[in-house]
Amino acid sequence: MAKRSKKIVVIQKFFFGLVGLAALAVVGYALTTIVVDAPDGEFIEGKHYLVIEQPRRIRGDKVEIMEFFSYGCIHCYNFDPLLDDWLETHGDEVNMVRNPTVAGESWRLLAQTYYTMLDLDLLKETHSRIFIEIHQLGNNFRSAEEIADWFDGKGTTRAEFLTVFNSANIQRRLANADNLNRQLKIVTIPSIVVNGKYLVSINREVGPKRMLEVVDYLIKQESQPVAAPASNGG
Repeated sequence: MAKRSKKIVVIQKFFFGLVGLAALAVVGYALTTIVVDAPDGEFIEGKHYLVIEQPRRIRGDKVEIMEFFSYGCIHCYNFDPLLDDWLETHGDEVNMVRNPTVAGESWRLLAQTYYTMLDLDLLKETHSRIFIEIHQLGNNFRSAEEIADWFDGKGTTRAEFLTVFNSANIQRRLANADNLNRQLKIVTIPSIVVNGKYLVSINREVGPKRMLEVVDYLIKQESQPVAAPASNGG
């Protein structure tokens, strides 16, 4: 009887595994369809981008581009090279900022890792490598110690990494990142907020490549000089 119960459990796990794979396949197909079949035309508020109800105040002369992402997100991993290529030609025109999503313990660890890399000035060397480590090499980084072991010898030491990782400064940045996600109502990633005013996300009309086309459009909108009020004469 016990053997039969175990066999039933195994069959159930296999079945649910197939269902999960099928669901992932549907999602993958949908995203591919979005990228290939996204229609051309003028970008429309509510369809290709959203206007943020409570915009962020932006300082400085450049248009701010803020990416909301997680190293644990496969779609963010796929989007990252596109964004890098885009920055090659637009990096001097904009102020690029990244805001990691803090959702669940594993993504929180990765968000904490991002801010630690930023504090230790390691982002340029390790940002893309973290994506590759997770999504190509299958390293899931289940603890701070595992992450620190990986960083040991890559521009820092295990001890130095953990000291910064667990510092009050990093905890404050995590809290700010979480608050910003909530304030701007980020529900999917990757998403891009342009100048604190416009939210661009993947949807039925906008695939990963087209996201950046919409961003280009919104940058032009933000870069246009404000028209002076008309004179009444006299």
